[in-house]
Amino acid sequence: MQPEIEKILGTLELLTQPDLYFELPYHDDGGNFVPFTWDVSKWGNFNIRNLCLSNGWLQITDADATVKQWQNLEYLRSFRYFDVSDVSLEQQNIWRNKIENLFQLLQNNLTKLESFFLASQLKSYCWHLKLNDDTSYYRTIDLPGIIIGETKNGDWIGVSHTFYKLIEIPPEMIYRSEEIETESDILLEENTLDLIAKFQAVTSDLDTIHLDGDFGDAYPWNTYDHKFVFTAAKTKELVFEKILQATKCLEINQFYSLYPNMTYLEEDYYSCYGLDKNEISSEFEDLSEKYNIINRLFQQSFDQTLIYRFSFWMQEYIYVLGQTQGKNLVGLYLESELTYNL
Repeated sequence: MQPEIEKILGTLELLTQPDLYFELPYHDDGGNFVPFTWDVSKWGNFNIRNLCLSNGWLQITDADATVKQWQNLEYLRSFRYFDVSDVSLEQQNIWRNKIENLFQLLQNNLTKLESFFLASQLKSYCWHLKLNDDTSYYRTIDLPGIIIGETKNGDWIGVSHTFYKLIEIPPEMIYRSEEIETESDILLEENTLDLIAKFQAVTSDLDTIHLDGDFGDAYPWNTYDHKFVFTAAKTKELVFEKILQATKCLEINQFYSLYPNMTYLEEDYYSCYGLDKNEISSEFEDLSEKYNIINRLFQQSFDQTLIYRFSFWMQEYIYVLGQTQGKNLVGLYLESELTYNL
């Protein structure tokens, strides 16, 4: 390991021990940032596809299975609180037929079709109650399938549908730029641009399925627009990144700081532990100093730090990473789960 990485990693290990409190909205049990490093010699160059593979988040399947999942609205049916019966059988049949047309377009114009079920090993759950029983249990959510394929000109197309995203992270918690999306259309072949127009026509013809749900008064989210999205790029790795962004599963931003305003952290911390603000808490003072040091460390160590946020229903996975010489990355990683109190 490079001395530069060892130094940064060692500092982060000290600052995150025994834990580094961080509580996303409605994640009442919170999560803890831990040091993270990406080793190019082990995992190859860093990209979203390789990151997902290294985490075991991709289950390779055939395109027919993914199309069947889309047609049967299996993702929607995983949610108890969205009533798919609101979607008429006529609308479901229309949806099914249009997806078949989309699949034919994919097969006729793309080679090397690749299909994945996302997050097959993730702990993405939906909270349910057993009928006539106070015992609660978890039910696994079926996460969407993705199809990517190469055009005859060597460009790549990606197709999937939107994910249901639970929460927004306020800038007072993670200060970051607007979402970054790589623009690659100007590099695409003319035939690919013509193909894009065909995909736009087909996907726009697939009506959005709007659903309302009842999650209880304590939770703000209760609507979801289920619609198809597609992207195009010059490489497999980039089209994979862009399609995840289009589904709203992935958000990429330039990172500026954690808790830029310590007043927000103070209110969050004292509320979490039921403390009075007038009480002097040495633990809070230590915590705020840790975040100040971490922010300075990222600012001084990297020309640019990026934040990668993966949202899978109740699960959030966040990476704050800066690149060192040799294309290795080092930073912080957070895994956090929604606390759902019925």
